[in-house]
Amino acid sequence: MSKYSLITLLILFSLQFLLATSIQQSYLAEANGDYAGAITHMQKLLRDEPTEVFYSMRTAWLYYLLGSYQEALNLYQQSLSRLDHLDAHLGIINCQLALGQWDQALASSQKVLPTNSQNTILLSKAAYAAFMNKAYGTAADYFGFIVASSPWDLENRGYWVNNLYLSGNLSEAKKQYHILKKYHPDSQIVLDLQKALDTP
Repeated sequence: MSKYSLITLLILFSLQFLLATSIQQSYLAEANGDYAGAITHMQKLLRDEPTEVFYSMRTAWLYYLLGSYQEALNLYQQSLSRLDHLDAHLGIINCQLALGQWDQALASSQKVLPTNSQNTILLSKAAYAAFMNKAYGTAADYFGFIVASSPWDLENRGYWVNNLYLSGNLSEAKKQYHILKKYHPDSQIVLDLQKALDTP
């Protein structure tokens, strides 16, 4: 093999390496805040393996970070149709919340809660969707489940107090308010509801 043939092969190999995309390039672009660039890398990978669920999920996540919630939602739904898993359901719910689709987000949460009833992330998304839908009693129920699982999660206890109050369940709201006030007296919920609930 001649010296020039060897150099040509090395150049071609180097170009092929430079042009090839890898998932690592997508991670690096994401780490640098270049979500569009990270998506470009993932789209190349998806062209080569269009049924690869992880690639669809990762691309959906990047669209979510970019603020393209409808594109992310479509990809999460596509991923879910290939493999039913909690990550895809959570991605769908996140997109529905970001799009202000409170009814859909609550319905999506309720669909998977029976098999994930202790998942506090899922419970908090259901609670938020219910709160935004002004279904305060439902939101209070979900926040109550979270607090039952994590009693020292004072942020969610505060949300529970607020939704109990808004739903008209004043006796339970007062009880939980006093617990919150004892452990987190500077909580914004304590300050906001002090006049309404700071009685025996």
